[in-house]
Amino acid sequence: MKDKIIAKVAENLPSLITDIKTICNYDSRRDTATEDCPFGTRVVDCLNKALELASALGFEVENVENQVGIVSYGPDTEDYIACVGHLDVVDINGTWKTDPFHTTEIDGYLYARGVLDNKGPIFSCLYALKTLKDLNYEFPIKVKIIFGTNEETGMEDMKWYFKDHKYPLMGWTPDCKYPVVYAERGRAEFAYTTEKEHIDELFTFMNQFILNQSDLSISLGVDYSNEEFGKNQVRKVELMHDEDQVGVSLVSSYPAGYSLEEMETALKKLESEHLKVKLLNNIDPVYFPKDTYLVKSLEKAYETIMDEDGSAVTTTGGTYAKVVKNIVPFGPSFKGQKGIGHLPNEWMRICDIEKNTQIYAYALYELMQGL
Repeated sequence: MKDKIIAKVAENLPSLITDIKTICNYDSRRDTATEDCPFGTRVVDCLNKALELASALGFEVENVENQVGIVSYGPDTEDYIACVGHLDVVDINGTWKTDPFHTTEIDGYLYARGVLDNKGPIFSCLYALKTLKDLNYEFPIKVKIIFGTNEETGMEDMKWYFKDHKYPLMGWTPDCKYPVVYAERGRAEFAYTTEKEHIDELFTFMNQFILNQSDLSISLGVDYSNEEFGKNQVRKVELMHDEDQVGVSLVSSYPAGYSLEEMETALKKLESEHLKVKLLNNIDPVYFPKDTYLVKSLEKAYETIMDEDGSAVTTTGGTYAKVVKNIVPFGPSFKGQKGIGHLPNEWMRICDIEKNTQIYAYALYELMQGL
């Protein structure tokens, strides 16, 4: 099957690259909500185009209230395997050498906002499904490609969709790195706030614990670490204010095994008379035992295509795996590829797009062998 998949992906690659270019030409940043488009009309236009492209490949498609797109193939089973990605993108920052919303090909690289995060990879999943369909593989279970529209600004799309829909039996989100990621850190946002008349207490706190500190986890007293994840990381420090209060917010990317209660207790020790800390929001860590069928199958798929060690790893990032049960992050970035998705001149190599599609096609095949 490996050789058949590689050959079929190569055959379909020109069509895949054309479709990625098309979908990356859409400005799908969140904009003003309307009654029918909770995340704005731009991402809905992109969603409808993605579903149109998927339909042209012979798949059943559905736009679910302009929030989620569903592409389906296979028997009418209640359980299903899913690849869950997103079409919304982050804002434009810095100086680009090309138009971020006009996909440009230069020396085997595609440049566009969203080409890596996450339009290119979720289209690789779509074409992975097409690969098995074209090979006349007999599917024992339905497979769905799920297009999200709000990953970058809250993941409200998936929280909403899965209130009334069954979670996948298993699957992945192509929105992180290789090899398969068996665990994600949690993400907790805290804020220290005080009334404006006591702003001096905020200044004292900032000077003592935030400014000129080489490691905020140490200065704030939350220096936890474990062997699997490494250190708790405190970052994204931002000043905040409203009519009555001023404060500073900070985000902790924390390992499984470190509880919110422990962290909050430590942060409270730094409170002063009028400066108090509170938890603004939290997303729990994601953790799959490394010997589960899903993790072992994706390890095997990676190793089969790449011919190198595919042992599962952890990540400091956050993906749809935080809110969609039974999926893990899997690709698309290969070793050494970091800091691309949210930066200017976002890129993806065409050879990597091809390799991703091979891995994803074999992964779908491998997951279905045990069903």
